[in-house]
This record gives sequence, C-alpha cells and structure tokens, in this order.
Amino acid sequence: MNMKLKRFSKWAGLLCLALTVAVTAACSSDSGSSGAEEAKEEKATLRFSWWGSEVRHQALLEAIDLYMEKNPNVTIEPEYGGFDGYYQKLVTQFAGGTAPDLTPLSVDWIEEIAVKGNLVLDLNTLKDHLNLDAFDAEFLNDYATFDGKLVGLPMGANGIVTLYNREFFEKFGIPENTKWDWNTIHEIGKKVHEQDPDAYLLGLFDYRIFLQPFVNQLTGNQWINDDKSLGFDAAAAEKAFAYYRQLLDDGVIQPVEESSLYPDLAENLQWQNGNIGMMFTLASTIAKVKSYTPDVGVSMFPVPADAKTSAVLVNPSNPLAINKDTKYPEEAAKFASWLLTDPEAARILKDVYSVPAATANAAMLAEEGLIDPTVAEAVEIALSNPGAPVNGLSNNNELNQISQDILERVAFRKLEPAQAAEELTSRLADKLQTIK
Repeated sequence: MNMKLKRFSKWAGLLCLALTVAVTAACSSDSGSSGAEEAKEEKATLRFSWWGSEVRHQALLEAIDLYMEKNPNVTIEPEYGGFDGYYQKLVTQFAGGTAPDLTPLSVDWIEEIAVKGNLVLDLNTLKDHLNLDAFDAEFLNDYATFDGKLVGLPMGANGIVTLYNREFFEKFGIPENTKWDWNTIHEIGKKVHEQDPDAYLLGLFDYRIFLQPFVNQLTGNQWINDDKSLGFDAAAAEKAFAYYRQLLDDGVIQPVEESSLYPDLAENLQWQNGNIGMMFTLASTIAKVKSYTPDVGVSMFPVPADAKTSAVLVNPSNPLAINKDTKYPEEAAKFASWLLTDPEAARILKDVYSVPAATANAAMLAEEGLIDPTVAEAVEIALSNPGAPVNGLSNNNELNQISQDILERVAFRKLEPAQAAEELTSRLADKLQTIK
C-alpha cells in the first residue's frame, strides 16, 4: 500500500468511526463578524452557483438565508440548475469574466479549471478566514490539494457503491448479500433477462463507473500514470470492451438505444417502473434516486477476487472553489467555511452532498438521525475498501471524453472490442502529447 493510500485509510477510519459511534461533538463556527464589526464592513454581494436535485437546491437556499440573516453585510445570490451543460456554461463564464464567486467543482474538472487554468484561489492563502481544523489535514492534502494548491473545501465524503432495488431483488430471488464481481453480474443478469425479457439487472454504463475501474482492477495502475504514460495496454482495454459487449448481447444491461435517452439512470422510466435492478452510483446521488425509488439497498462495488486494486472510487464531493477574480475573497471564504463546518449549516444540508467531510459534523448528524441511513451505509462500504486516490491526469476531462466516446461506439456496435482498444490507446497517447 502506498503512503497516500495509507494516509487515506487513516482518514477513512476516522470518518467511519464518526458514522458508527454516537459522539457529542460540534465544529467551531466561523459565521462572520460580530454585529458591531459588520456595520463597519463593506457590503459584499457573492454569486454562488451549483447543480443538483431539488432536495439539494432547497437545502442550500435555506442555508443561504440563514447565513444572510447572521451576516447582513453579505448578500448571496444563488444560481442553480441541473448537471447537464453545467461544465460548458462554467468554462464559458470563466472565459468571459462572468463566472460566479463560488462554485463546486466536479473532480473531472479540477485539472482543467483549477490546475492548468489557474482560475480559482488557493484557499491556503485564506486560511485565517477558514475553519480548516474541521477537516482532516491529510484528507485535504491528498484529495483537495493539487500542485500545492488547496482548490476547494470538500462538500462531503463520497464513494461509489452498488445501489439496488429491493423489490426487484425479491422478485427475481437475488440475495441482498450477494458478493458482486463481474462474473456474478453476468450470470445473474442473464438469468433475470431470460425470466423476463423486459427486465435488466443494470442500466447505462459509462466510462467512470465501468471502463476505468474494470481496467484498473486488471492492472493495479492509475488509468494515466503521472509521467503521462498509459497505465494499461490494448489487451486490458479489449477485455473490458468484450465484457461490456457480452453484457449487452445477453440482456444484462438495458439496450443503449433506450438507456441513452436517460443520462441520469434515476430518471429512466424503466428504473422507476422497477424493470432495472441496480446501478453503480456515488453516495451523493442516493437522495435523488430514493425520491423515485424509496426502497433501495447498497452493497460493495464489484471487485473480483484477483483484482490488483479494488478501484472503488472515493473522493471529496465537489470541492467548493472560489473564483480567482472575486472582489470579496475573504467574505467568500467565510461563507464557504460556515456552510461546510458550522453545525447549524450541517443540520440544514444533512446529506445532500453525502456525509459531511467535517468529521465532527458527520458524527453529530449520525447521532441525531439526520443522515439518511442508506447514504451513511454507502459511505462506510466504500471507505472499507477504497481504491488508490485517482491522480489528476486520470480525471482529465478531455481524456475522459475520448474514453466515453469510444465506449459509446462499442455499445452501438460501431466498433468491435479489438478495434476500440487500439483506438483508445492510440488516441489517449496522442492527446497526452498535447497536455502540458
């Protein structure tokens, strides 16, 4: 186990303890200045943009109102919507000088926006206005710091798990304690579809939840090594593509002609109607899924017995970043710190960004029953066997798009697995030559 993974395991243990043992704890609050001082401060207006579900929107709006009540010198202007198109809109705003003062970042965007683009502040420069002690220092260093720059405050602790529909499992006699690996998925999924041609064990696959972890389990490497070489060869990629095609051919996965209409599986009518049994998803999405399908359970992401790494993705939920060009960096930092470390804010947000990364708040919410038990269980499961932290290059958005494009062409039978593997390795290697 490498040193970074050892340090991560220490943090994971702390957070798991916070979720499983009821403790009385509270984070120190940094909610701004006293009333007398506020009267002397300049009025600040901050734009705060985010994406998510209606549950998340309402929680953040309530938190914003409370913060403005406590800090009348600050106005927070909310801007929110769905995930589709958010990245393109954000990079357009940055290019045009109209980006919001605060925004969460997907881990896929950090390389382009925070590192190469240098578009957000290094929060280490604002530590006097941040309650960094509420977070595990090694977690911040390993998962939110890139090239020495603290790019954002983690809005939660996230991990990928298998989420399943309990009614579906009961209908097809699938034990809830099934230990999933890629063989059991194929075997059980094929039987399900033979029993009912309208039923599928799984919905849509994408690069992040299938291709990268499947290959990483074969190799034990990063998807892209730090020296800009590929962490896999064409043979490993071909094995992944061939397996994917087999799942499609045998009815284990819903046909892509149908599933591609619903990039978000929770909104897929077949899922909502109980004709899809399970999905691989992050803990932070479970609240939305349960709004459509309340009776769900969670288990470990598929890990073969001979896997060289679990490849179970664990990361911070959307580090909250501050625009480098904000007129009010200190006020933005104070708000971000309050939102993610103050107990009152934690009670409002609960688990809309999964379990809080501030361990004392996680313990408080668990003790008070304010974290959805399914979300808490999902994080515990993911943290029990995490893969190595994913490096920046493996999260590069341009490289991800290449991988996703080829995976989709395999799904639509425009490429055979061997062709796809050769094209994937060739295109990624060519693109890596252009990345500085």
